[in-house]
Amino acid sequence: MIYDEFIHKDPDEFHGKELTLHDCTADSISFENGVLRFCFPDGFWVTSDHKENNCGKTVRTDASVVAFSVEDIEDIIVRVFIRKTGIFSKRTSVEIWDMEQLISAVNSGKCTIEFITQYRADFEQMWDCAIHSEKKPYYRACQLHLPNTKADFYWNNLCFNREW
Repeated sequence: MIYDEFIHKDPDEFHGKELTLHDCTADSISFENGVLRFCFPDGFWVTSDHKENNCGKTVRTDASVVAFSVEDIEDIIVRVFIRKTGIFSKRTSVEIWDMEQLISAVNSGKCTIEFITQYRADFEQMWDCAIHSEKKPYYRACQLHLPNTKADFYWNNLCFNREW
């Protein structure tokens, strides 16, 4: 199983107090058996509040995975904001993607997804994200709505030379 290669498994019990995806970029995504996995080749952040981090600073992990339990992939909403500039105006429109579209775009190498800010409600978490690509448009803002999800963070080592 994919998780056997990781030493640490931390549930997201403290909602960003110990572990955070802020400014972390996933380059592959999978969905299987109700689990949505994001792979972070440059890891995620572990704060000094975490028991394994005794350096007093927030530092990155090495390559890691975050797994969200998802009841139904069809319930996930991905809003992608498209900025259009005309001769006399600028406007933003919203495209609604299903999760399979995002998975396909990321896994094909067309883009990566960067997690920026997390918002939580009783039955949902929403992430402001950015979709980055090598071709125009290079950047698109997006929102990822995950209803009724819990997350587990999988990682091996802290990289003390990669401070926040």
